[in-house]
Amino acid sequence: MRSNAFTFLSVVVDPRIDDGSWHIVADPAEIDGLEYAYLEGEAGPQLTSELGFTVDGMRIRVRLDFGGGFVDHRGWYRNAGA
Repeated sequence: MRSNAFTFLSVVVDPRIDDGSWHIVADPAEIDGLEYAYLEGEAGPQLTSELGFTVDGMRIRVRLDFGGGFVDHRGWYRNAGA
């Protein structure tokens, strides 16, 4: 009797994927598939606020200089589904 080779996989359901496709992502400890970072010198969100003069209130703007990208295609697989 053969053991199930897929017992190590975890199912994650995302309602935003509605076309029948499915994806497999490798363990980040095994292979670097995605790399992400803040822009140099920007360690987190940058907040700017402005007090209202014509209204009682405050406007707040938040900017986040953050990026990411795929570094190794072997860490990701997408199947179009049926």
